[in-house]
Parts: sequence; C-alpha cells; structure tokens
Amino acid sequence: MKTTIPAGTAVSHKTAVLAIILVSYLMIVLDISIVITALPKIRDGLGFSAIGLTWVQNAYTLAFGGLLLLGARAGDILGRRRMFIAGLVLFTIASLAIGLA
Repeated sequence: MKTTIPAGTAVSHKTAVLAIILVSYLMIVLDISIVITALPKIRDGLGFSAIGLTWVQNAYTLAFGGLLLLGARAGDILGRRRMFIAGLVLFTIASLAIGLA
C-alpha cells in the first residue's frame, strides 16, 4: 500500500527547516558579536594584550566547537529535536547572562 503525502506538507517542512537553520545561524552570529564587542572591556578590565585577546577568541572557538560536537553526539543518542530545544534554551539563558554581565 502506497501512502501519499499532501502537497503542502513537503513545502511546510522545507520552510520549517529553513526557519530553524536561519534562527540557529542568527544566534551564532549574535553570540560571536557579543564576544567581539566584549574584547575591549576584557582588555581594559583584565589588562590583556592583543595576544591575550587572541587567546580569548581561540578559547571561545575551541569551546564552541567542542560543545557543538558533544551536542551532535547527544542528539544522536537522545534525539535531535529534544537536544535542539534544550540547546536553544541553554544558549538563550547563557547569552542573556553574558549580555547582562
């Protein structure tokens, strides 16, 4: 027995996937902008040199990449939708805390 999918369903799934990708990318760009914006305050507050600030950027990039790999593996084990929602909530709370700090 062959099942048919309504014509509008495929388009709505593609639209939902595109919206998720765009929102995720926006959050990444926003978070990187926050880090870059904070660099002058980090330099002034902690007395970092230009080389020290590159270490801050590198540490952020390494932590981000490592957590991205961990999240992908957790998504494979626990379910992609559940991990995506948990990641969005955690990311939003952490970004809000960092922005308020």
